[in-house]
Amino acid sequence: MSERTEERTRDRESSVDSADADDGLGVDIDSLGQTTADTATSEAASGREDGLGRFFSLRALVGSFVAVALGMGVGGVIPLLPFTSVLGIALGGFVYGLLAKRGRYIEMALAGGTLAGLAIFLQFLPRAVVFEGFNGTRLFAIAAGIGLVLAVIGHYFGRDLRDGLTRDL
Repeated sequence: MSERTEERTRDRESSVDSADADDGLGVDIDSLGQTTADTATSEAASGREDGLGRFFSLRALVGSFVAVALGMGVGGVIPLLPFTSVLGIALGGFVYGLLAKRGRYIEMALAGGTLAGLAIFLQFLPRAVVFEGFNGTRLFAIAAGIGLVLAVIGHYFGRDLRDGLTRDL
């Protein structure tokens, strides 16, 4: 019987120790005095992601730009075939989707659209200088839309292949 009393005493002591940091309602009393900046700093240091970090990453955006640019470069090397650099956008998205741990469709869409639009704009820049009435905004928008779609489709198929290769049978 005395053993049972000791267990109750130990349980009560451990619950008193844990009550120092928690009031029993799930509120961490130690964190109540922290400001929002302190909380954000401590969460960033602990590796937890906030709401925006789940959807957008600057590192993934840079990686997407590199992958799409390399894909466009590889596609542009193929001579005699038109629009191979545009297909390189899908190739870059595919490779990035195959290698990335998480699906980063927003970053890939931004990279594909921006680089496709810039490539077309720079290609037609001499014509814009010579012909003063040349309006390149429509051409930029169309190329950016095509690049966006191709990059996202390539990324989707790369993610799908990665899922198929890593899934247990």
